[in-house]
Amino acid sequence: MKTTKPRQYWNDYASRFKNRSLAETYELRPPYPDETYKILLSLLGELRGRILDVGCGTGKIARRLVDHVDGVDAVDFSQEMIRIGKSLANGDHPNLRWINGPVETVQLYPPYSMVTAGASIHWMEWDVVFPRFKEVLTTDGYLVIIDGDRPIRAPWHDPELSLIRKYSTNKHHETIDLIQELVDRGHLHLVGDKLTTPVSFSQPLRNYVQSFYSRQSMSKEHMGTENVKAFDTELSHVLSDFVDDAGRLSFQLEARVTWGKPLA
Repeated sequence: MKTTKPRQYWNDYASRFKNRSLAETYELRPPYPDETYKILLSLLGELRGRILDVGCGTGKIARRLVDHVDGVDAVDFSQEMIRIGKSLANGDHPNLRWINGPVETVQLYPPYSMVTAGASIHWMEWDVVFPRFKEVLTTDGYLVIIDGDRPIRAPWHDPELSLIRKYSTNKHHETIDLIQELVDRGHLHLVGDKLTTPVSFSQPLRNYVQSFYSRQSMSKEHMGTENVKAFDTELSHVLSDFVDDAGRLSFQLEARVTWGKPLA
């Protein structure tokens, strides 16, 4: 059994989420489809309880769920992400508790009816967090992993990917099935896996381009000013044939929602 995470997920890359530039562009990422949250609430059942949202970022999941459950604890090691999250819709909700620090060691307030992780579980120390998730969950609670804040089947995918590879500062990237990796390593007992129905979404071209700087591989601090300008120009050119008269880019979104039992 493998004992170390893939190199692309090591802490020197994860620490980039503490950069202000990543936090300030994070909300430009496309949202999860509404069906994502319907799945989460259906897994909770009638007794909604309290949720632990780990690697919460600006609270994309936490802020959507807090009106429908008894409370949400949102944990992130980036003060900048939490600072931005508090300023957004529901960021000051009385039943939302922001917790700054690594989920491996911060004080938590169990029991939790669900642990959620969106685009974050890969950055954590799996040998530490999965036993901890098992400990803080109720006996019938699930760990739910959500992925899917990028366009699907976009006609510009190939040239866009070429630009990402050209300018990415994470040279250890490899394509893996994260869920299968967690199962194979004995961290997760898989219970369910569902794709949401594709939905249409549009946003200004500039926002779409800027959203890439919320990803650790495209951190402005690590790319440098000249490369940021070049990436802006080249990606905008690639996408220019796909924007409407109002300068908006339209595409399809879907999310993968996976749930199971964390293993010690």
